[in-house]
Amino acid sequence: MLEEKPTTECYQTLSSAYDYFNSALFAGQLPDVIITFHRQRKVMGYASIGRWVNEKRQYVDELAVNPEYFAKYPLIEICQTLCHEMAHIWQAHYGSPGRRGYHNAQWAKKMLQIGLIPSSTGKPGGQNTGEWMMDYVLLEGPFHNACKELLKKGYRLPWVDRYPVYRLELPITAYDDKGSEYELTENLNPRPAAAVAAMRAEQDTSVVMTEQSLSERAFSSEHEEVSRFYDDDNLGELITSKPKPRSGRIKYACKTCHIQLWGKPGLNVVCGDCNKKLSEVI
Repeated sequence: MLEEKPTTECYQTLSSAYDYFNSALFAGQLPDVIITFHRQRKVMGYASIGRWVNEKRQYVDELAVNPEYFAKYPLIEICQTLCHEMAHIWQAHYGSPGRRGYHNAQWAKKMLQIGLIPSSTGKPGGQNTGEWMMDYVLLEGPFHNACKELLKKGYRLPWVDRYPVYRLELPITAYDDKGSEYELTENLNPRPAAAVAAMRAEQDTSVVMTEQSLSERAFSSEHEEVSRFYDDDNLGELITSKPKPRSGRIKYACKTCHIQLWGKPGLNVVCGDCNKKLSEVI
């Protein structure tokens, strides 16, 4: 018997992060929300304003996050998603949102205030307004410092998806106000330049890095035990309600040998080297 109901544990963990960042970055201005999980392809989160209503005609916003990213993405990126959507909620209640889906200048200004830099490329130099926007962390900015404090408190995600989306980028990064890139340690502190150079030299001389090693270097310490969730050779076939792509090709990857290929949706492909099934990379 589990000590706590998994549903309660999952949602309370995310709700506590919402409350923490609301206090740390938004002066406690944001209203209560209903947090949900979604599995929309290539979308880490979204906010839907006034989505829920009760019998008293009281309306509540929905903030949705995608659990397929929990296992292999650093916790700071999950928190980035949360705060990105919280900025939308702030604007809906205290500002003037752009047309549906548009990230306007007011939203961008709020993001800057909380230490997340909006960018169409996810790096310095991108557009800071538009339909589809990413963001990057300002080194030692309000978000970066708040996230470091959250990790110091031992914050972690208690449950993760056993069939996660792979994260192929190695470093956790932040940028200073001049646009210079810094790699962060698992505790979100800037990594010394000498250590970064040594790591990159090691990567250059490596023949092959497995998907597992990529995950281990990118993933923060609170999930050191995460492999027990998904590294199971006896898993059955996944039965999923995830929507099928309308058209186009899908990338598949072997998490052991790190080979990749493109093909039509729904392929059943086995790696010839390790005899394991290739997984879809979203």
